[in-house]
Amino acid sequence: MELSGETMTKKIVFIAGHMRGGSTLLSMLLGQQKGFFAAGELNRIWDGGFTNNELCTCGKPFKSCDFWNAVVENAFGGWDGVDAQEMQDLSKIVYPATKFPLLTVPSLRSTEYQEKVNRILDIWEKLYLAIFKISNSTVIVDSTKVSMYGILLTQIPNIDLYALHLNRHSCGVAYSKRKKRELPEVHWREEYMTTHSIVHSAYKWMMRNLSASSLKFSTPRYLHLRYETLAQRPKATISQLAEFIGETPPDLSFFNGNDKIVIKESHMFGGNPMRFQYHEKQIRLDDEWRIAMPLHQKASTFFLTWPLLLAYGYRGFP
Repeated sequence: MELSGETMTKKIVFIAGHMRGGSTLLSMLLGQQKGFFAAGELNRIWDGGFTNNELCTCGKPFKSCDFWNAVVENAFGGWDGVDAQEMQDLSKIVYPATKFPLLTVPSLRSTEYQEKVNRILDIWEKLYLAIFKISNSTVIVDSTKVSMYGILLTQIPNIDLYALHLNRHSCGVAYSKRKKRELPEVHWREEYMTTHSIVHSAYKWMMRNLSASSLKFSTPRYLHLRYETLAQRPKATISQLAEFIGETPPDLSFFNGNDKIVIKESHMFGGNPMRFQYHEKQIRLDDEWRIAMPLHQKASTFFLTWPLLLAYGYRGFP
């Protein structure tokens, strides 16, 4: 798939949902497609990349990565052409959850708020267009998962946003969020992913998935997908997603059989540490929680989240 000037429709595949839900795996799989670029969690680029200089998935610090240097040069004329702190400040003003009515109904906005929306959209548009150009892609996969940010992206002109609402059984998420895992991108010190209590995980799982569901009102291109389906039938799922995105026939040459893949080097920013592993992988369903999770934790998580579990097709006590 080759870009033909500026006339080719540009698409953002935005993965919404909650952390520890399989978004990095989905991004990596989609990113293997010809014409697709897996960007990672772009919402983190201003603090994690511009400010903290965390590792790109290629293994280099963000500001030393040739790809991201080319993107920043194309978008802003260099590192001094954009104020990362301004973007972090604007993010807190423009799309916290409390601004949902203003973000979805423009007529409610004050002049001051609209000016801030215009400002942040202008910078995001420049960044995305530069990524399209430097990566020579027509589809960018953004696994940020923050739904308010996804709603904001629907307002970038001349870009079609496809919302993939990915969710995983709440018990699997809660169990995963109890584990201590090192963050390889923080290369200057030893740091670990934040762990959470069962109650906190259950509450956040409900809120983030309800928020993700709201994307269906901001874009006509919305699809719900369960992590379990992706992990059990990866090849068929990626084929179906390519059809949903309008990029067919899918390129499935990176699959070795139905569940083994060969991952090429990428430039994802942010996500699960698995993104740093370049070798043949066997995709398997991570359901260790079904056996290893203590019964009282499993019961607490289930009863705190059962309404949405039923809505998403999870039947019965696990």
